Amino acid sequence: MSDARASIIDAAFRLFLEKGYDGTSLNRILDEVPFSKGALYHHFKNKEALLDAVIERFFSTSLVDPVRPRPATPLALAHRLVDDYVDAVESISAIASPLAYYSFLIQVAPRVQPALNAARVHIDDELSTALGALLPADPDAARVIAADLTALVEGAGLLDVLLQRVPDREHLHERVDGLVRAHLAARGVALPVME
Repeated sequence: MSDARASIIDAAFRLFLEKGYDGTSLNRILDEVPFSKGALYHHFKNKEALLDAVIERFFSTSLVDPVRPRPATPLALAHRLVDDYVDAVESISAIASPLAYYSFLIQVAPRVQPALNAARVHIDDELSTALGALLPADPDAARVIAADLTALVEGAGLLDVLLQRVPDREHLHERVDGLVRAHLAARGVALPVME
């Protein structure tokens, strides 16, 4: 991605968070970057195309980080889910209120929903696969636990954001550990010691 394209996307995302999608014009975005209107239109056909690029960068590709490979064990994956969520809220906090992020999501929900659904399915599949190794006789249980983990992180995180604070990473780790252990214990399965 070119520096100009990346700068325009970053500026657009920041302004979408601060002012809302409808409250942000292309001219306002151009005020934030050292590029001409021609450069903006070289990279983006219109504001909707720019929104698509924001969604792609901040929602669709956020799960793929070649520098940090995904772990394969259930607790490590669950902890990574917590870390990715808290990292995202922290990075958004540097730009705008995390509450502004949720307001933005609501405003552009029809456009961002496919990316969010794809991310949720990806996370649930990853967790289910890792948990399935511990529960080979009960793949449905692995999916239930994965869905519960995702709901716990999203729900607890959203409550913190509504209280205008960054979620407590360590507390979420403890809650995730407790949830995994309780689900597995109810099924007579213990986590391997290396978890």
